[in-house]
Order: sequence, then C-alpha cells, then structure tokens
Amino acid sequence: MNNIINCSDLITNVINMSSVSGNELPDVWKKVVSKIKTFNDSEDCEKRMPIGERLSSNTRVVDLKNGVLLIETDHPGWIQYLKIYQKFIITGIKREISNVKINSLAFRVKGSDFCLTNNYEDQVKKEKDKMNDFYEKQEKTLEKLEVKREESKELPPELKEKFDSLMKTMLTNSEN
Repeated sequence: MNNIINCSDLITNVINMSSVSGNELPDVWKKVVSKIKTFNDSEDCEKRMPIGERLSSNTRVVDLKNGVLLIETDHPGWIQYLKIYQKFIITGIKREISNVKINSLAFRVKGSDFCLTNNYEDQVKKEKDKMNDFYEKQEKTLEKLEVKREESKELPPELKEKFDSLMKTMLTNSEN
C-alpha cells in the first residue's frame, strides 16, 4: 500500500484535524451515536432496542477531509442505520465541537481500502483496471474454449457419411 500522500492532502488533513485533538473526534462520535434511540412498537421499557450503543461499538472514525467524515463499520447493515441518522449525528458532532466542519458522512466496510485521501479519479481508475484485467482473463479463457470447440467440430468420417446419407434421404423424401 502506498503511504505517500501529496502535500495538498497533508495540509488539508492538518487544517481539518488541527482544531480537533487526536482522540476528541472519535470520542465525540461515540458519544453522539450512543444517544440514538430506537424503540419497538411496544411501550414496554424492557423492549427498547439500544441501537445507538450498538452502532457506536460497531463503527469508528477513520478520516476527516473537506468536510467529509469517513466512518468504518463492521457490517454493511450498520451503514443503513447511519444513513438514517446522518443529520442527527452531524448536528450532534457540530454541537459538541463547534469548530469542526463536517458536511456529510462517507462509509466503508471494515477490510476495504477506500480512503478520503485518495483522489476519486484514482480510485475509479484502479477499479476499472481491475475489471479490465478480469475481463481480459475471461476473454482469453473463452478464446481457448472456442479453439477447442472448433477443433472438435470435425466429425469422424463414418459419422459424417451417416449424416450425409440421412440428409440426402430427408431431402429426397421431402421432394415427393
């Protein structure tokens, strides 16, 4: 993995994170997300589902760049909940840390290599290259199979004679 970033990305990261201490944003993230409450249809207090606590324990702050906060989740299902509560989360973080500039959230599943410091076009190019490599391999495999199929098209002479004879018989019978 390439750990080298360009100077503009470094300066942007410093500006974005300079007003927020190293652990302050992740701590505020956990605090705000833990406040999310979802209830079942029942009014029974024991049946309340503490979705915020589960969300905070299954997510983490990865990066902040240009007003976009990148969040990593353990499972894609958590991303749906985070999208539902995105406005609540952003407002909560802005209230806790007034000088942080967050306009939106971006998500990735744990284990993926998406990050905000990479240029979008670079990531798209990388994915296109992967797809092109995959399709080239598939085409080569298909070409090999086609060659084998072409080679196997030749019928043994005895069988070819039988088919020719059958075809002549069919054509002669159809004319009568």
